Amino acid sequence: IAQAASGGAALQQQGTAVLRQGAAQLNSGLDALVAGSGSLKDGMSSLNGQLPALTDGVGRLQQGTKDLKDGTTQLVTGADTLTRNSPALNEGAAALTDGAGQIQSGAQQLADGSGELADGIDQLTDGANTLESSLADGADEIRSTNTGDAVVDMFAAPVVTEETQMTQVPNNGHAMAPYMMSVALWVGCIAFSLMYPLTEYAGKLKSGTAWWLSKASVLYPIAILQALVMVGALHAINGFDPGRMGQTLLVACVASVTFMSVMYFFTNLLGKVGSFLMLVFMVIQLAGSVGTYPLELSGSFVKYLHDWVPFTYTVTAFRRAICAGEDVTGCLAYLAVWLVVFTLLTILVFAVRAKRIKAEKPTLMVWLEEHHLA
Repeated sequence: IAQAASGGAALQQQGTAVLRQGAAQLNSGLDALVAGSGSLKDGMSSLNGQLPALTDGVGRLQQGTKDLKDGTTQLVTGADTLTRNSPALNEGAAALTDGAGQIQSGAQQLADGSGELADGIDQLTDGANTLESSLADGADEIRSTNTGDAVVDMFAAPVVTEETQMTQVPNNGHAMAPYMMSVALWVGCIAFSLMYPLTEYAGKLKSGTAWWLSKASVLYPIAILQALVMVGALHAINGFDPGRMGQTLLVACVASVTFMSVMYFFTNLLGKVGSFLMLVFMVIQLAGSVGTYPLELSGSFVKYLHDWVPFTYTVTAFRRAICAGEDVTGCLAYLAVWLVVFTLLTILVFAVRAKRIKAEKPTLMVWLEEHHLA
């Protein structure tokens, strides 16, 4: 008890002071804690404001990580491609080396050419000097040359032209006559073929040739007669006076007989249809024969017809005969070919038709007559 009382007295004297000192330190610590809590609050507020930026940065970091991965993959692929293309790269390097050598060779040739160019410039300079001296000499010669009126006339008109007239066409009627005479003969043959019974026969049918001859003996004399009448009427009524009357009559007769043979074939084969086709063919020939305008002024399609239609050769032959120009033999030969070909074809038609009639078989002409086309 005595010790407890003594300890209590000591505790009262010493412990209270320590307790008061500890309480003061505790109070000071609490003040620091309060101040730290305010700083912590401010820091937390600042951290809270930076959280969106931190979140965006984390997102960009994630995307960058993905891009880095893709780039790494592409790098690996590119490395593989580079490895595979290494031989081609080596070949390209070798080609580049060869090209460098060629450039070096070209540079050497350019240097050589520059030397030749320099030599050429020297030669050009010498030539210019020679030209200058020659011009000066020529000027001296011109000053010393006779420049009278005769010399001036000679230089003004060094060539004398002489005109030689091959033929003469007195007027436009003689110029248009070859064209219109061909048309007249063609139309006359069409008209007579329509009027004359080409497919009828009297008595007993002997043969196709005899049948053809019975009609041809009328057609061809009529063709010659119409040619003579045409030329005679033009001469007597219109004053038609060709340079070669005999050749003009010959051309008219050959052309008329040729035209009649063509009409004979088509009219005999197709009846009125054949005559219609011949009328259409005449219109084609009017364009193809260039009877009114030269070939150079006609349509582009005319050149494909010009050399093939009979009118081309009848117009040319008439022109040569009327104007006493070139020979007409070539034109007459062409017309003769047409005459022979269509005569043979007509005889063949008559022969086939006669054979079918004797065999009592139908013919094309019967069908045409039934349909009013013959």
